[in-house]
Amino acid sequence: MKKWFTAIAITSLAIGLYYVDKQMEDGLWANIEYIILPDPMAYNAYEKGECTFYVFEEIKKDGNMIGVDWHDAELWASNATDDDYNVDQKPAPGAVLQTERGELGHVAYIESVKEDGSLVIFEMNYNTPYEITERLIPSEKVDQYSYIHPKENPRPKSIGT
Repeated sequence: MKKWFTAIAITSLAIGLYYVDKQMEDGLWANIEYIILPDPMAYNAYEKGECTFYVFEEIKKDGNMIGVDWHDAELWASNATDDDYNVDQKPAPGAVLQTERGELGHVAYIESVKEDGSLVIFEMNYNTPYEITERLIPSEKVDQYSYIHPKENPRPKSIGT
């Protein structure tokens, strides 16, 4: 009798899970994965006040993701390439402008690409730590940088925003 009851219970549970899975747009298992697996952008390991910290936060706001351990800005393009991100010479809104120039390199967030090809960027620590500045990169200088294109964050979890 116990075996019969257990078999009915397991069968009922399986049928119920199958039904729920079919009712959900992405399926039950995709929703469980979203709940269980962490947001890859949940923790910003870059140093506060630095360009890398600022760019990480801007990419996160867009619902996208970049590497959490790309180290200093001068290494971002090569580390992004190693992590299968698209790195090229084609700037786009929401992409990361990167240069190896300077002591540790520099990264900035591309706000927009103007019709003439110039870039509006936002950055931190270009002049002073924690200072966020806006700059215009003239179209004739755009080819002096690398551009890292973020990936879509598969599990963004906004807490308190």
